[in-house]
Amino acid sequence: MPYRRPGYPPRPYPPRRRSGAWLSALFGVLTIVVLVVGLFIASSISAANARNKHRPSAYVPPTPSYTYAPPTSSTPTFTTRPAAAATTTRAAAPTTTKPAGPQPVAKTGDNPLFGDSESGVHNAECGYPAWAATVDAATRFFEAAAACLDKKWRPVLQGANLPYSSPKVSVPARGADAGSPCGSSGGNYAAFYCSANHTIYMPLDTIQVEQYGNDVVIYLTVFAHEYGHHVQAISGIMQAMSSQRSEAEAGARSAQGLELSRRLELEAQCFAGMYVGTSVVDGVFDNVQQNRTTRDQYGRGDRSGDAHDHGSTQHYGSWFEQGQNYNRTYQCNTWKMSADQVS
Repeated sequence: MPYRRPGYPPRPYPPRRRSGAWLSALFGVLTIVVLVVGLFIASSISAANARNKHRPSAYVPPTPSYTYAPPTSSTPTFTTRPAAAATTTRAAAPTTTKPAGPQPVAKTGDNPLFGDSESGVHNAECGYPAWAATVDAATRFFEAAAACLDKKWRPVLQGANLPYSSPKVSVPARGADAGSPCGSSGGNYAAFYCSANHTIYMPLDTIQVEQYGNDVVIYLTVFAHEYGHHVQAISGIMQAMSSQRSEAEAGARSAQGLELSRRLELEAQCFAGMYVGTSVVDGVFDNVQQNRTTRDQYGRGDRSGDAHDHGSTQHYGSWFEQGQNYNRTYQCNTWKMSADQVS
């Protein structure tokens, strides 16, 4: 995998304005005014400097766009009506209208999300309510996590001219109660994301609250992985992966279908690592918590007898560390990697 020097700049983009250069320029202006005081042109220079002082910066920071509304279902819904009497009137042809604003780009490795080598999730001040293993308390907790990840990911997507929307959160007590338009997830999972309704499901029994207790960094890492799938969905990556599978006539359990699934999952692992790494810088996690969740990631992934659709335990952990150490979206581009790096 390509590596770069580690580091977490406070904000990957836009660059911060440098106050030192501004003060130097101001000092030079004041010096000129002093030298030409008493002359007729002093007032003109002062007026010009006053105008320049209020000239807007060339950089215009992105503003949130709320125009993109994700679909509530991946397939159209039809209503059956009783047959009507014969008539010469014809129904108007159905029309489809794209939502205003940026559109998803159905590409994987060449997706605009990876176009800027300096792009990474932003630092953000995030607050979390107290954790408790109840549906109400856990729902509030994960909704706060979604709000935090929104702050981190929104500028990344907008900077790439991709649509942005926040996912919904569902926290059932049991995985068996996690009904979704995507159907059953089989049960061999900790959490899952449904692209049909853009919802992250965090069942309390499958995230193993009895095992992890109040170790919230573990739960948040799992949640950040599922949020990574939301980023893949709204950017167009998930759609492109599905198209590649269809074009190759590769079923979900074929060798090629499983490899595409691993690339998707390991990329989400890398995105989760970006969240944890920046959260350490933000002061949300300490180094002990960071090391604990990193070790936990090396204990997940595909084991003997599994479908091998998530990646080996080694790759599941190493891609997580890739995002954690570098915080660059292009470093998470699993689609450009050889097959042995996503096995």
